[in-house]
Amino acid sequence: MFQDFRFILEKPLLLISLLVISLLPVIYTVTFLGAMWNPYDRTGDMPFHIVNEDTGNKDINIGENIVDELKNNNQLDWRFADLAEANEALKKGESYGYLEIPEDTSDNAMTFLSDAPKNVDLILTTNPGHNFIGSIMTEQAGTVMSDSVQQEITEVYTETLISELGTIADQSDEAASAVKELADGASALDKGLQELSNSSVQLKDGAANLEGGAVQINSGASELYSGELQFTGQLKQLSPMLGSYSQPLIGAQSELENGAGQLNEAGAELADSIGELENSLTQMNSGVEELKGGSAELSGALVDVNTRVSDLLAQFEEQNIVFSDEGAKAIANPVNLEIESTVDTQNYAQSFAPLILAVSLFIGGLTLNVVYPMNKIFKEKKSVLNQWLSRGLLFISHAVIISTLLYSVTVWGMQIEIASHWRFYLAMLVWSLVSITMIGLLVMIFGNFGKFLGIVLLIVQLSSSGGTFPIETAGSFYQTLYNILPMAFVVTGFKDAIFGQSFNMEFSTVIYTLAAVILASYLLILIVLWMKEKFPKYEEKASKMAKFEN
Repeated sequence: MFQDFRFILEKPLLLISLLVISLLPVIYTVTFLGAMWNPYDRTGDMPFHIVNEDTGNKDINIGENIVDELKNNNQLDWRFADLAEANEALKKGESYGYLEIPEDTSDNAMTFLSDAPKNVDLILTTNPGHNFIGSIMTEQAGTVMSDSVQQEITEVYTETLISELGTIADQSDEAASAVKELADGASALDKGLQELSNSSVQLKDGAANLEGGAVQINSGASELYSGELQFTGQLKQLSPMLGSYSQPLIGAQSELENGAGQLNEAGAELADSIGELENSLTQMNSGVEELKGGSAELSGALVDVNTRVSDLLAQFEEQNIVFSDEGAKAIANPVNLEIESTVDTQNYAQSFAPLILAVSLFIGGLTLNVVYPMNKIFKEKKSVLNQWLSRGLLFISHAVIISTLLYSVTVWGMQIEIASHWRFYLAMLVWSLVSITMIGLLVMIFGNFGKFLGIVLLIVQLSSSGGTFPIETAGSFYQTLYNILPMAFVVTGFKDAIFGQSFNMEFSTVIYTLAAVILASYLLILIVLWMKEKFPKYEEKASKMAKFEN
């Protein structure tokens, strides 16, 4: 029942190996999660360029404000350069993106209240071929900067509008006061005109009555005067004849004279009424003159109001303030962030293909060394050189098979777009040989324990190859491994072949470096075979290790 446990306990090397293998899940979890524990807290080492071409104006300089703000910001490794330098750094993989601030940025920011409002354009350029997640992180940074610029523009316009509206309010108060005075003057003028109209009517009626009375009095006076003259003449003719009748006639004459006196008194009263009428006419003329003065004052007030309103409109024109739907939309969303890319990514699969291909081919090399007995001693004794060449042919054959199969599935099955097919296949073939020879060397030296080391090597390279998050976010330990372990090189080579750009290093440098690893591993295999041939005890020890024996 416990035979297996007794067998394990009898072989300490096997026990140690099983215990170490039990740690593989722990090693994988700790190593992989450690590499991306919290990458957004380590973005300060990610290079990102700012291209400030904004010339600014007297009101605002957005480009300069952005640069000043970023100098005290550790979100990314901000670098300030011209457009050509930033673009070159991005294509070479020396930067994760750059933000271009055009020369008319500040000028456009001041057009939102004009008749032709223009948005502020910021241009963010990334390179998802270099690192897909890195490009997403820089896009987020670009969005934050865009929001910052938008807030700055909104603050400027808020201050401008408050200031201008304050001035306009003062001018409006003055105009309103003048309009009130104008209304009061118009009301008083209307009242005076009404009174003048009423007085004119009364005066007209009185004058008409006086005119009628005067006509009657004049007519009566004329008739009385004519009668008196006639009567006096006749009286003189008749006086000698009348004699005794003279006294009654004299009495009649006296009455006639009395009537004439009364008529004279009525004429005098009429003259007085005419004088009063003349006085009323004089007063009416004076009122008319006053109304003329009030009308002149009212006209002056109208001119003053017109002047103030004209000044108010002129102030709008001087400030080029135009309220429109387009301007309102521009103020609400003043910044237009344009995101461009140096490469066109087909999908997520294309972006992550370099890492997945590298891992797949490494597993292919590991599988060969797990299945095939690399330490097998053939019955027919062969020379060291013969065994070495035989191993080489085996390695090359397996590399060609797995590379061809993977190439076919990737290109024709999954239809992933490849910029350079010969580079793509060459990178597959070379990396397959690297994986096979490296793990083969470990297995030939350490036996089954070498297979375990091969798995550990896969885990370590997976977390330090820069295939997921930017390597700058992984910490110094992983960055050191990134510069040493070969998987980082082949990931760069696959990116070059897929996207047609060289990142970090030229494709030729990648191939030469991996070829050097193959040559070194293959030469070390030759040395191991020679040691087994020359030192039988070493061969015996290696054989026992392969079988987990003491």
